[in-house]
Amino acid sequence: MRLTTDNTFNPRYGIDYDDTLRSTYAVERFRDTSYLSVRGWFFQGLRAIDRAGTTPIALPLIDYRWNPEQRVLGGKLSIVANSLALSRSDGQGIRRALAYAQWDRSIITPLGQRVTFTALARGDVYDTVDAALATLRRYAGVDGFRGRFMPQGAIDAEWPFAGPLAGGEQAITPRVQLVTAPRRLNIGIPNEDSRAVELEDVSLFALNRFPGFDRFEGGSRVTYGVQYSYSRPRFSLQTEIGQSYRFYGSQLTFPVGTGLTRPWSDIVGRTTLKYAGWLEVTHRFRLDDGNLSVHRNEADITVGSPKTYATIGYVKIANAIAIEDLPNLEELRLSARVAFARHWSVFGSTTIDLTSPTEQPGATTNGFTPVRHRAGVQYEDECFRFGVSWRRNYLSYGDFRSGNTYLLTLAFKNLGR
Repeated sequence: MRLTTDNTFNPRYGIDYDDTLRSTYAVERFRDTSYLSVRGWFFQGLRAIDRAGTTPIALPLIDYRWNPEQRVLGGKLSIVANSLALSRSDGQGIRRALAYAQWDRSIITPLGQRVTFTALARGDVYDTVDAALATLRRYAGVDGFRGRFMPQGAIDAEWPFAGPLAGGEQAITPRVQLVTAPRRLNIGIPNEDSRAVELEDVSLFALNRFPGFDRFEGGSRVTYGVQYSYSRPRFSLQTEIGQSYRFYGSQLTFPVGTGLTRPWSDIVGRTTLKYAGWLEVTHRFRLDDGNLSVHRNEADITVGSPKTYATIGYVKIANAIAIEDLPNLEELRLSARVAFARHWSVFGSTTIDLTSPTEQPGATTNGFTPVRHRAGVQYEDECFRFGVSWRRNYLSYGDFRSGNTYLLTLAFKNLGR
């Protein structure tokens, strides 16, 4: 349970910087082949523009999954069901119930290709009330009951080529996926859980690249890419790059800035390098499919051991999703911790906003504006954690003012065990 009477309480005392507090209660049941969850969610918005009447309450949210051990036509079957009742005192409310069955079968051809066949059938029923009160018209449904049926089929082919290289092993794996489904599946359906959509390397080959249930990606598309890996003792390298092309389907399915608006998607990729357990580098990117301009660029570097380390994080978003009030952004994060005794360590971190008015019109930063700094010393053993730290905040909002904060923290561990 997370509630506050003061919207700036958490950042003021260094608890966290969330702009929404989430409280949940759940009852779960786990079996060897099935899972059942019944949850309730309550949200409290902490931004100045948040209104309590438009903040939803989700009760109940029911999820069920069954994966029978028996194979069906040589493949694996999954049955999934979901039900949600979401209400607002001054906004759109929905009730939904859905279920789908997914069948997957993989075969290895004589030439070494791995081909996976997928068939999916899903049915939804929605009941929407007060659609005219939706905060964003794009996400509103149509009042009353509405249903949809969504069949989908996919073929996914991978062909790895592996062999020795410089004392290690390398593999190059081209991959092609063809997905087809009916078009215009989302008309009149509200969107409550599929808004945070953006093309990434982890979602490139997903059957539905929306993150939730309320939106389903229809039409036909082909997705292609290549994966490369190289490993040897104490060293590993993995990289992948890919893109998709939608043959037909509404270009209004995805908002501008997601990388999926046009028939040719943006190009996404990721590279991860690890060495000797003390160096890890991860780089992700999203490039415009036309002129290869950078829409998203992320890098994370970690050097050191679990007790003594330094990290560098960089992110640049140059084609933000305007409808979600997500501006262009460029940010640098630095942090370090040094253990100087068995239980003692010193630490520090800083966040710097590199966004300039050229990148984000109307931005108040000059291209190198500190956001916050932090430094301190900490003692931690098996029983408790004690620390003293200094933090400097440079931003002000609401009744939270910039300035220095000194914190004394004490936490007891393993209580009740």
